Amino acid sequence: MSAWRWVRSSAESWEGDLPESDSDGKNIHLLFDGPSSANTLSADVMEELETLIEELSKERSVEALFLWSAKNDHYIAGADLDEIAGIEDPEEGREKAAQGQRIFDAIERLPYPTFAIIRGTCLGGGLELVLACRYRVAVDAPQTKLGLPEVNLGIIPGFGGTQRLPRLIGLRKGLTTILSGSRLPAKAAASRGIVDVVIPAEGFRRTAMDWSRKILTGGAAAVESKRRRRRGGLMAWLLEGNGIGRGVVARQARQQVLAKTRGHYPAPLRAIEATILGFGESLPAGLEREARFCGDLIATDVSKNLVAIFRASEEARRLSVDVEEGAPEEPESLHVAVLGAGVMGAGVAALLLEKGIATRLRDLAPEALQRGLAQVGSWLQRQAKRRRWSNAERDEKFSRLTYTTEAVGFGSCDVIVEAIIEKLGVKRAALAEIEGQLRDDAVFASNTSALSISAIQSGAKNPARVVGLHFFNPVQRMPLVEVIAGAESADWAVARTVRLSQELGKYPVVVKDSPGFLVNRLLLPYLDSACRLLLSGVDGPTIDKVALRFGLPMGPFRLIDEVGIDIAAEVSTTLHEAFGARAEPAPLLKRLLDAELLGKKGGVGFWRYDDEKSPAWNGAQLGLESATRSMSDEDIVNYLLDRLIDEAARCLEEEVVSGASEVDLAMVMGTGFPAFRRGPLWHAEQQGIDGIVERLEARAKAGESSAPCDLLKRLAAERGSFFDRAAADSPAAAAP
Repeated sequence: MSAWRWVRSSAESWEGDLPESDSDGKNIHLLFDGPSSANTLSADVMEELETLIEELSKERSVEALFLWSAKNDHYIAGADLDEIAGIEDPEEGREKAAQGQRIFDAIERLPYPTFAIIRGTCLGGGLELVLACRYRVAVDAPQTKLGLPEVNLGIIPGFGGTQRLPRLIGLRKGLTTILSGSRLPAKAAASRGIVDVVIPAEGFRRTAMDWSRKILTGGAAAVESKRRRRRGGLMAWLLEGNGIGRGVVARQARQQVLAKTRGHYPAPLRAIEATILGFGESLPAGLEREARFCGDLIATDVSKNLVAIFRASEEARRLSVDVEEGAPEEPESLHVAVLGAGVMGAGVAALLLEKGIATRLRDLAPEALQRGLAQVGSWLQRQAKRRRWSNAERDEKFSRLTYTTEAVGFGSCDVIVEAIIEKLGVKRAALAEIEGQLRDDAVFASNTSALSISAIQSGAKNPARVVGLHFFNPVQRMPLVEVIAGAESADWAVARTVRLSQELGKYPVVVKDSPGFLVNRLLLPYLDSACRLLLSGVDGPTIDKVALRFGLPMGPFRLIDEVGIDIAAEVSTTLHEAFGARAEPAPLLKRLLDAELLGKKGGVGFWRYDDEKSPAWNGAQLGLESATRSMSDEDIVNYLLDRLIDEAARCLEEEVVSGASEVDLAMVMGTGFPAFRRGPLWHAEQQGIDGIVERLEARAKAGESSAPCDLLKRLAAERGSFFDRAAADSPAAAAP
């Protein structure tokens, strides 16, 4: 079945998929309707498009071509990820890029104006295609997002994006768009100059045709003038129009990229090179270099790992939970209440309102409620500026908020997000206070990092409605949430909580109720191993620096300080109580607590924060001023990660999470484990599971920890893989 449909017509607007055919019509309408839910530029689709463009180039008496999508939510989502993942040879990658460039060149050379009418996601190769069109119209709909996310996949735009975008909007803005990999809403894309006009969603076909008529009857010069103004005029030309100025832009961009990536990600650096060099030469020369760079990058392990993480994240965005027969029907739109207006609760409320979800915020203390409301208002104001909302749009979102200090007004809520103090009795009391008001089909989602959801359910009138929803701080920025099913949680309650997470733009991972859930359960052995290394005489700042060189966002001691020494100690105590001797923490955290050191929030912990930009190691107060033991970077990394990997294997044995890909996604999104390494379990396989087992057994003999789990030992003996689901489903693997 063809993915492309086209018709020659004289109609200015129409009902249905295509206008009425008219052999004497002056317009050609081309609709993309791929076989999957999203329009992707697979090899077959591209070959078909190439043939079609060749035919269309021969059409005579044509006034304009209009490119549409037949799907409401997707315009063109980009290249086919399976095909990207399957390319192992750089030359094959170069040829694929060159083919795309050739097809888009043919679109650019069509002997009549081309209009891209963009409604829905237009990403990667999709945006590169519309850049080859003469005019771009974006529909102002929530689904409309434009961007070049290729650097997030370890490659660069390969169908002309590094060449056409800077020529359209200017070198600096083009480079910023390419390096950020962000998805811009329609108005932001127009402000940057990527699209020529934004039109309302209602009646967008007629509006687009009306606008195109103005262009075709004398308005083209005005569009080009507007483009020149958006490129920045004389000042931009003075900086970007000569080699010296472009060199300055390149140096600044490289410095920013290296500060952010520490050189672990080659794609952004190649993107800078392709964009800067191409801007000063002919388009064919720039395209040739772009294709070559793209081919080199697409075959690297970094790209394969980033593609794997991206696919896992998209699966989380689409995750659905099967519900039992007779479950409550899902409401068309959610109405959510948040209990607690502290930093976490106010952050949740702000995110809900940003997404247009009606929200009720409650806190017992009026002053706390006022602080929370101020935090919500400040966030919405910042987002209004960033996303270019009008004042009316910002105020409309804020108008969806109600607030109270009383236990009233929750009867219409579909989900209650409880974000109060981390104490079991207080959380159970909060549920008991409002449960009588709630509908039978309302969900009570407790935001907790370690407390048992089953314990919170205990004594509830309707325990099936209670689930866990663990946000990571800061709420608005951390992409992961853990959705925790307690012993009595109903599937429909878990499903609705997953849906809410997705509507908030998060990546939900469903985990079984278990001490520490998933992320904290894996994080604590890593932090404890760092403490043991420090006590053994290894230099603390060196340990933190090695973690940074490995690709982590911060070292383990900086992380403990950020979390709070008291919080880290509390979670480690919880895990020790649950798992016994194998989770017994090193005495270092207790020593710091006894000295009343809390970490960054108290100004001092492992590091002193007199100067937050340049903290100083607190070795004197720790009694650890000088190192007595030297280790290689590799040995330090192995020591830090081996117990984490063993604990992850235990989580697979206990079916805390459904599979290894979910573990890796959670650690990348929840802790900043380096995405270019894909995740701890994938990294473990690349390093060798047998080596991990040998090191853990040696540590167990030395009395440092328990022996490695059965799953880890079996995979080492059989040279198996965490990513073979059968490995974790065997009877031996299921044993606790």
